[in-house]
Amino acid sequence: MTATFIDSFTSGLEELPRRKQRDPDAVLAVLRAAKRFSVFEATANSTIARMMEELQRLGRISTDNSCGYPWINVTAIDGVPL
Repeated sequence: MTATFIDSFTSGLEELPRRKQRDPDAVLAVLRAAKRFSVFEATANSTIARMMEELQRLGRISTDNSCGYPWINVTAIDGVPL
């Protein structure tokens, strides 16, 4: 018998419809629930990549790399610790 392992590196951002991927509130809701995202997910498409860069640039999310590659912890959203 052969075992098959499937790795999934998603917090749910990729599952959002494209228009929701451009909506900061929808993206923040996913991040608030998951409390992390993967590097793969954040670069999956240009829409998500731009949104993640914008949220970080504006200081709407605070992150750290304490859980190891490829995961990034979201430690605060809009200044509120998670």
